Amino acid sequence: MKLITKFFAFAILFSIAQKGYSQDPDFHVYLSFGQSNMEGYAKIEAQDKVGIDDRFQVLAAVDCPETGRKIGNWYTAVPPLCRCNTGLTPVDYFGRNLIANLPKKVKVGVINVAVGGCKIELFDKNKSAEYIATAPDWMKGMIKEYDGNPYARLVEMAKIAQKKGVIKGILLHQGESNTGDTLWPKKVKIVYDNLMKDLNLDPKKVPLLSGETVNEDQNGKCGSMNKIIATLPKTISNSYVISSKGCTVEPDFLHFNASGYRELGKRYAQKMLSLLGYQFSDKGISLRIQAPVGFDQLNADIPAGKIETITYESKTVGSIRKATVYTPPGFNKKKKYPVLYLLHGIGGDEKEWLNGGNPQIILDNLYAEGTIEHMIVVMPNGRAMKDDSAIGNIMAPDKVQAFATFEKDLLNDLIPFIEKKYPVLKDREHRAIAGLSMGGGQSLNFGLGNLDKFAWVGAFSAAPNTKIPKELLSDPEEAKEIKIALDFLWR
Repeated sequence: MKLITKFFAFAILFSIAQKGYSQDPDFHVYLSFGQSNMEGYAKIEAQDKVGIDDRFQVLAAVDCPETGRKIGNWYTAVPPLCRCNTGLTPVDYFGRNLIANLPKKVKVGVINVAVGGCKIELFDKNKSAEYIATAPDWMKGMIKEYDGNPYARLVEMAKIAQKKGVIKGILLHQGESNTGDTLWPKKVKIVYDNLMKDLNLDPKKVPLLSGETVNEDQNGKCGSMNKIIATLPKTISNSYVISSKGCTVEPDFLHFNASGYRELGKRYAQKMLSLLGYQFSDKGISLRIQAPVGFDQLNADIPAGKIETITYESKTVGSIRKATVYTPPGFNKKKKYPVLYLLHGIGGDEKEWLNGGNPQIILDNLYAEGTIEHMIVVMPNGRAMKDDSAIGNIMAPDKVQAFATFEKDLLNDLIPFIEKKYPVLKDREHRAIAGLSMGGGQSLNFGLGNLDKFAWVGAFSAAPNTKIPKELLSDPEEAKEIKIALDFLWR
């Protein structure tokens, strides 16, 4: 629940203002590779070619005259998604289920490079040539469609995709040809690590989803391999195993049938949705319930904002008070910025968010993704009294009263100071207030009570220090013009 609160405490920022980038953060790209169950073995049925949302796209990894597809171009993801003569794949229903459960603005693109019968060594760029040299002729024919190097083709297509969208994950289905190979997880890690390096991806943000082979409950001939696949997360921390239990199969007990692929693809999607923070729904309702993987992880390879402590004169309190200010990467004093006043809980002070919430890391990551416009964030001490330290009895009446007094300090002292010291936009549309716990209650009281000052209000795990509804919002019609983000999840 802490992660949920921490993430939604910044969801309000998304709405202040967004900035356009050539790389669309709402175009989610997924790489998929493996052997025959990934390329698609089952016959494509009529139901598999209809009702496909054009938000679900495939990047052709080979030329396919039969379908009019040319390598390196995007098309609506009508199967086949691998090569011209391949069948239904889990990727088909992975994409369909993602699209059904993600916001309408999100598009999903897939790249499928797979070769039936291959070992994982085919995708190890340092061993593929050696492996191909001993491969059977029928396999060499498939490999030739990728100019003799499937891994290189996957990377080539991924780089094309990165010009338009953001790689969000990698799907793997392979293992039948490596059954019994206890080194398989390490071999997969070599491929994964190479992809991270060659595509400049952050492994903390790009999970690997690996599907089981036909399960033993379906008399899978390679079902024993699933015990080895199960150990993959021990080798790759950001990897997840997708169960094949109950997925129906072809008579060869090596491949899933069409129904099995639909179910397996759905399971890949369910896991990826959870990693993105969304709850899966058979009714196709988009519901985000938690933060996406890696949202608060430090990334040393991206630009970082700066944190400074400032002091200002508070006529309200009659003392010099402190606040912490975050300025975004590339801060330019000649540019005007939106500003967010971010308030702490009852036991905190101006450093509370930095101690427990990592707002600077979250913001840096969001900027790197091009998700939000750069802004200034002010983290004050919401306890407006001369001794405003969070020590002693924090519930003492004078300290509780100080949280109410902070409204005058904020409006009459802090905001004017920030607007003199920093290049901030001064209209209500570019000023937000949000807070956690006691700060959430303050945000409601101060934000809704001063609609001429704040157009954006965020209350997260708000403490019961809010005014009664009639006082808090005496004119509901007036408040219709304000955008309000409310989250009453308790930690």
